[in-house]
Amino acid sequence: MNTRVLIVIALIIAGLAGWFFKQQGEIKPPVNIETSDMDYEATDIKAVQTNEKGETEYELSAESLTHNPVTDKDEMKGITMNWEPSDEQRYRIEAGSAAISQQTGELSLSGGFSLVSEGKGNSEIEPIKVTGATLKGNTKSGQVYSNEVVKVEQGMNRFEASSMKANLETGEYEFGQVAVSFTPAERQDKALF
Repeated sequence: MNTRVLIVIALIIAGLAGWFFKQQGEIKPPVNIETSDMDYEATDIKAVQTNEKGETEYELSAESLTHNPVTDKDEMKGITMNWEPSDEQRYRIEAGSAAISQQTGELSLSGGFSLVSEGKGNSEIEPIKVTGATLKGNTKSGQVYSNEVVKVEQGMNRFEASSMKANLETGEYEFGQVAVSFTPAERQDKALF
């Protein structure tokens, strides 16, 4: 009698297993694994770029980095860059995304950028802050430019320009089609003398 009970229990279990298997539905096809276009990927990046002499060109931090072998550029998201193109000039650059070529120094910032001068030694000069949508340039030559509208602030002075070129090594800026808003003080009806 024990064998019959065990056979009945085994048949019930087999029936339940068959019912669960049938209720599961279709089995999805296996995951296809393909090769990536990226050489390498990393997150929470902190890097230092040096020149041929071993001197620091810039320090960089980014949320993520991928290297694209087709363009031979490092593509990054959420970057902050401390760039020191000369002994007199230092800049802090922040951008939504960036692409940098380590060999040529070609730089392309997009997703909004902020470029702030942090002058060394001369604290009397107010820092210049330039913001815009895109910025291109070269880290080796110290030249940057934007062909889109940029907003410029220095102390209480503010203006917009249709384009910008800058030599960050010397701190020289050129702006195209500058637009300034001027709000004079309220008029007072008082005698001057």
